[in-house]
Amino acid sequence: MMGKVKHVFIIDKDEFFRLSLNRMLKKYGFEVEEVKDFTQLDKSKKEIETGLVLADVEMEVLEKNISIIKRWNDRFILMTPLVTDEMNFRLKKIGIHRIIKKPVEPKLLKRAIREISFPDELETLSTGRPVEGSRIKTERR
Repeated sequence: MMGKVKHVFIIDKDEFFRLSLNRMLKKYGFEVEEVKDFTQLDKSKKEIETGLVLADVEMEVLEKNISIIKRWNDRFILMTPLVTDEMNFRLKKIGIHRIIKKPVEPKLLKRAIREISFPDELETLSTGRPVEGSRIKTERR
């Protein structure tokens, strides 16, 4: 029996990275859509409710789109090459709890995706064993 489609929306300027991420996520069973900015996410509300958003955007862009971030923060994973203490404070303040350091390691991405709850009828990722030494920041309020 085939489960419902899970959607992933990718926001990232790096075309090579998007292509690589696209292939990896399709292998995991996701339907992948690349979007240029947060305003395009409003058009895909229904798919985001059963999927997730992966983004690498600047802090200013995140702070400008707080209403969208807060709406989807339980389905949002930020990918970034560097997180300082100040940036971590600002991210926490706007509601971003899942952060993956770039370059993204497939095992860590898979683990972060597994932490997101999907509706029961959707199949979720499974791994053979827990991932040790995770660099994913998953602080909750």
